Amino acid sequence: VGIDSVSCEKPNEDYIKEKLILSEKNFETYNKSFLEKISLRYIILCKNLKVSDLPAHGFANPKMRTLILNSNSEKEIFRRVFHHEIFHIIQFDFSNYFDKFKWKNFNSSNFNYAECSTCSNKLSLKPLDITNGFFTDYSKTTFSEDMAETFSFIMTYPELVFNKIQNDNILNSKVFFIKTHLIKIDENFNFKSN
Repeated sequence: VGIDSVSCEKPNEDYIKEKLILSEKNFETYNKSFLEKISLRYIILCKNLKVSDLPAHGFANPKMRTLILNSNSEKEIFRRVFHHEIFHIIQFDFSNYFDKFKWKNFNSSNFNYAECSTCSNKLSLKPLDITNGFFTDYSKTTFSEDMAETFSFIMTYPELVFNKIQNDNILNSKVFFIKTHLIKIDENFNFKSN
């Protein structure tokens, strides 16, 4: 995939079957014209995925138009990570819509992201009970990961998102921002995942 810091192993057929079906179902969420706009070429399923020697659920290489997904991730994490990694491709292609300075201004003034997603100990993908502007701890690592996590929740847990944004103005702004810009990219964008 063009990145030396990514490693993984060939998965066995049991993992592949279930995750292929799940990938296909989630892939069908995106209409053909949208997929043409982001030019996603490859989805690679492997097991024991590592990025910079750290265990990972997924990885996107926007330049190579490739997603790598860890087939031994549990089903619900796999589903979210699928959309999370697709967002990295979207953001790469439409960076003018997803300005990091506008995004950072949604957060409270005393909050700062880490230098990189692997430079932080905030790696949990578990949904936070008290959000304060973030769906997961991992959202707090970088603005790009925060956007991708927000998108993944929009796509996989619309009811949870609706409930959380009622009492969290920061999350409400972030969700509105993502949805508004995706509609600019494709007016027929479907926010309902399979």
